Amino acid sequence: MKLRQFYNKKVNIVSKEGIAFSGVVTEYFYPEENESGKESIVIDSSRGAPVEFYEENIKIIENVV
Repeated sequence: MKLRQFYNKKVNIVSKEGIAFSGVVTEYFYPEENESGKESIVIDSSRGAPVEFYEENIKIIENVV
């Protein structure tokens, strides 16, 4: 999954658990920056707190126009 393409964009995310999130991607982490070796993003969600997503925890991600 190419999470970097969503940096600085508003997105809707559905997690593998089926929970929906919406917000702006404020941070992107390359795989070598994470202990897991996988890329991740952080969104400022409409729920108020930043949320980090690893690529394997995202079921659906889409840009909001």
